Order: sequence, then C-alpha cells, then structure tokens
Amino acid sequence: MKSFKLKSILVVLFLSISFVSCSNDDDHAEAPVKPKTAFVTEIKGAGTGKVNEELSYDVTYTVDNACAEFIKISETTIGTVKGFQVEVKYPSEVVLSKYQNLKKQFINLNRL
Repeated sequence: MKSFKLKSILVVLFLSISFVSCSNDDDHAEAPVKPKTAFVTEIKGAGTGKVNEELSYDVTYTVDNACAEFIKISETTIGTVKGFQVEVKYPSEVVLSKYQNLKKQFINLNRL
C-alpha cells in the first residue's frame, strides 16, 4: 500500500511538471513591423535599356543606425510623380529610441 501511494505521488508530480514545462512561454504577440523610409543618396546604373533585358542598379541609402534591416524597394507616388522608395525596419522602437538618446548625449558632450 505504501508503494502504491508513493508511485501515485510520483506519477502526479511527473505529470504536473510535464504540463508546466510544455506550456507556451511565447503567449505575447509580436508587434507588427512598421517600416520606415530611408533617404536615397545615390543611384548608379544604366540610364536606358532594351525590352526584356535585366538592368542592375546600385542604390545607396542612409539609415538612422546600424541596426536597420532592408525590407524592400516599393513604388510610391508624390502628387502625380511616380517613383521608388527604400523601406527599412528596426529591431524595435525601444532600441531605436535608446540609440537616438545616446546619440544626442554624445553630440552634447562634443559641444562642451
């Protein structure tokens, strides 16, 4: 009887640990990525091309910090003019705001 009681307690303990360890720790949903537009500084490539011919361009753009990741080049319209823009994303708004605060502090220290 004592053996049965001990085995029952061990089984219950094992099952409770299994349920707790298998619970989903990532219940929070990630915030959707909010792309930002990067400033294009230079475009190098052919000015003209032939139909059905692939063209390559080197696009240089600036971002707020080194943590930025390229998302895509998208089509945009300003007034009646059509063009393209470079979209980038940052790991999180918290990282970006901390970086900008450090950058401001560094600039203030250089002015002293």
